[in-house]
Amino acid sequence: MLWNSLATIHLLRRGLASSHWPAQKLREWQWQRLRRVLIHAYQRVPMYRELYDRAGFHPCSLRSIGDIGRVPVLTKDRLRTTAPQNRLAQGMGLDDCRVIATSGSSGSPLQLYFNAADQRWQRATAWRVLFEHGYRLSDRTMEIRVIFGDRFFIQSLGVARKDWLSLLDPPSSWLSHLERTRPEVLVAGASTLAALAEACSGNQPTHRPRLIFSDSEPLTPTMRDLIRRRLGSDPIDMFGLAELSNFAWQCEKRAGFHISADSHLVEVDDNGAMVVTDLGLWGAPMVRYHTGDHAEWEPLPCSCGRSLPHLRQIHGRAIESIVLPSGRRVFWPFFHEVLGAFSEIRQWRVVAPPGQTPLVQLAAEPTVVPVVRRALVEAVPEASDWAIEALTEIPRRPGNKQPLVLTTP
Repeated sequence: MLWNSLATIHLLRRGLASSHWPAQKLREWQWQRLRRVLIHAYQRVPMYRELYDRAGFHPCSLRSIGDIGRVPVLTKDRLRTTAPQNRLAQGMGLDDCRVIATSGSSGSPLQLYFNAADQRWQRATAWRVLFEHGYRLSDRTMEIRVIFGDRFFIQSLGVARKDWLSLLDPPSSWLSHLERTRPEVLVAGASTLAALAEACSGNQPTHRPRLIFSDSEPLTPTMRDLIRRRLGSDPIDMFGLAELSNFAWQCEKRAGFHISADSHLVEVDDNGAMVVTDLGLWGAPMVRYHTGDHAEWEPLPCSCGRSLPHLRQIHGRAIESIVLPSGRRVFWPFFHEVLGAFSEIRQWRVVAPPGQTPLVQLAAEPTVVPVVRRALVEAVPEASDWAIEALTEIPRRPGNKQPLVLTTP
């Protein structure tokens, strides 16, 4: 337990220091880490050995970080069709891992496997974003999710305290908890934060969190303005994936997204597609992972003084919430976490124009429909009236963005 805490603190301190490293030092660090991860993946992970051999690539042939385009890209389809054991480093078993379900931006569920060291790495990279904005271990955090995170012994001692609230509870209960516990930090998806702000009914809460972090969904200007006015703090937008943890975030200037370059190597190709390498996952490496999201580089340095690479915008997260006929709102993370738990579902989408009964479309065998219905009804009783259909594949809409929740015809 003590070793775990010390290792996490070490990772955090190095990450924070790297925000002001000279660009050349950052590049050299990334190159050294990339080489190690590539060689490790090729030698120890069957999936990468097969992928690279088939493409005629060997990690030792890479001479500089500028040659990274020669490394075969890892797709979500490749992960999904590879046996779990072949995605893990040799010597590591499935029993050593925590399984996390994700649906990502495409709506295609994926099972992820993290050993203890990889979980610690992901926590440190996520915490780094909080510490960049003045988070203190004495702060109390309120986080709103469907699935609650771990509770650690150190939190019982008053260090890094966190209250988990259910995304399925009414926003009025979130507001009551905010007023009662007075957390310094608030973390939730953008639409969840907006719903909490709306629950204020024009009356600002007597307690204003010092830091508000938004994730999971696009934080629109309208949402930002509402949250800032009602909750009293300008939200900080973060971007990440369950596969990679959080690696892009706004600084105090709220202009674009900084990249945690000591932990992640981000590429944006000519078409704007974002490919990311996690430089610290060893149990189940993620090398040149095609995220499915799009982004734009910001060539000018940020006025905050950090030397980190800078994205002007991140695109591709066209995600909405729906309003049920009863008037209850259901947010995208609910579907993400409930449907993402079923490995049988290749893709999913929810079609719910205002005033209409939601239709849940699944790219799966019809036999999974009753099981999914029970899971949905258990979480949301109104789902007993929802239509659920199993399809061979989810039909695509015109255009590049494919929303998971359609609220327009």
